[in-house]
Amino acid sequence: MQNLAHGRAVNDIAEEIGKSRFATARMVRRARELGLIEVTAKVPDPVDVDLSARLAQRYGLRSALVVATQSTNATEAREAIARITARYILDDIEEDDVVGFAPGRTLVLASRLISQLPSADIVQLTGVGAPRLEDGVEVISNIGRASGGATYPLYAPALLMKDPRAHVLLQHPSIQRTMRRMDHVVKTFLTIGGWPEASLLARQLTELGEREAFENEGVVAEIGTMLLDIDGNTVPGLEGRFVGISEESLRRVPARVGIGGGAGKERALIATLRSGICHVVITDARCARAALAV
Repeated sequence: MQNLAHGRAVNDIAEEIGKSRFATARMVRRARELGLIEVTAKVPDPVDVDLSARLAQRYGLRSALVVATQSTNATEAREAIARITARYILDDIEEDDVVGFAPGRTLVLASRLISQLPSADIVQLTGVGAPRLEDGVEVISNIGRASGGATYPLYAPALLMKDPRAHVLLQHPSIQRTMRRMDHVVKTFLTIGGWPEASLLARQLTELGEREAFENEGVVAEIGTMLLDIDGNTVPGLEGRFVGISEESLRRVPARVGIGGGAGKERALIATLRSGICHVVITDARCARAALAV
């Protein structure tokens, strides 16, 4: 088991010694029990196992990853969450998966940390929120490059104007191609947007003079093409104007991961957890404690 000291993955060791990964995992576990090896955290912000377990149990999640960052700075918290998210993506994506990603700052940071993945098709789940690359297709571009599979970007705004003529844009063959591929997605990675400060959609609605109406309806979060109130209910009003995967289609995806945290995201995380849209959440200790306190 000397290879473990050099950061070798169990799958790599299994292939090298000619054993199954399950047999190799048992050997590693036994070696740990005998004190022959020890595992030391290599990440600057480890996962808080206790908080993670409590959050998952409280909200009926398959799992939760709560980053034990002590920083109160939103940017530093986002970077810490991104590092754990990148590790999760590396462990989760498998050969021939069809995986959906939404744009978002945390996922942009995570995607920059990933250089190689199993061959998988990568699908953009929502339109872009701003003309900057990091707010648009960078996640899809980075992850697609790492996986080497087919990439399905969505070169369209996240929100269409009320003018019915705006829907003509959706008839473009490249957009139709991506929208059809959404029906085959088996895993999704979605960022949790906090309203209004941490939301590109809120910014778009501000420019259109429509944000106040949705705030009056109690919107505190967005995820995918869903606006949520604090109880996790979907707030209507943008039907037919969102560009991306519908709530109905999203809820049919077998594995859904929500990512977000940092100061100001507490209510957004609570709303997302109450909505039941996520099987897994990746957040920070501050937001996790807030969600456990309600």
